[in-house]
Amino acid sequence: MRYLKRSPALLCALAAPLLYAGVTLIALQSAARAGLDPRHEGWNDLLPGRLDGEIASARGWVGAITLVLSAEAAVLAALGGRLSRRSTAARLVLGTAAGMAHLMSLALAVLATYAIVLYPSGDTDLGPLFPDWYLPALTVIAVITLTGLTVWLSTVDRKAPAA
Repeated sequence: MRYLKRSPALLCALAAPLLYAGVTLIALQSAARAGLDPRHEGWNDLLPGRLDGEIASARGWVGAITLVLSAEAAVLAALGGRLSRRSTAARLVLGTAAGMAHLMSLALAVLATYAIVLYPSGDTDLGPLFPDWYLPALTVIAVITLTGLTVWLSTVDRKAPAA
């Protein structure tokens, strides 16, 4: 925990699962409200029971994806303090591998969420109900995570004593 307090870049990268879950759940709540609004254009195509089922399913997927991302973030946090005890090459390889795994999982989570939530599944398509800011928000989260991990890896290399 002491190491995390000194590493804002790593904290920024570790916040990705919470940001992902928060943005996606807010977007799902917005979609639920839009779908229940009788003035919405797609009202005739959506039955409230099916809409509730699709949103509950999407929430379940978001929870599962967040759990995986959180486990990877915990591994990154554990590596944060241990990287300084390794040689420069091992430190960079291990940190880069863990960071890339976290970034790839976040990218796959964004794509999976888009495929699961926004594309039609069965008779209900949530896509038209989602707010316009949703996909750009997920993209910003991914970019911030990439920046945080890059800064963290560069500072870990400079702070560590030469082996």
